[in-house]
Amino acid sequence: MNPQKKITIQKEETEQQQVTGSQQTQRQGGGREFGSVEELLREDASHTLVPPAIANRLQESVKELPAASRRSWWRRIFPF
Repeated sequence: MNPQKKITIQKEETEQQQVTGSQQTQRQGGGREFGSVEELLREDASHTLVPPAIANRLQESVKELPAASRRSWWRRIFPF
């Protein structure tokens, strides 16, 4: 086989692989842009399941927290 023809065939194969790879990337759902980090975290949290053991530990920890104060923060700072 002619060396020049071999190089041409290799270039064509490489280009075909690149096109195929880019098409697969486009089919994988593309990307999604978020307006803020909070939106990204909310979206991720909605698709992520919390393991039951961790959920139970979290519930126990929340029960141990002191009750929230009913007075507003500014009334605690400026009592009238």
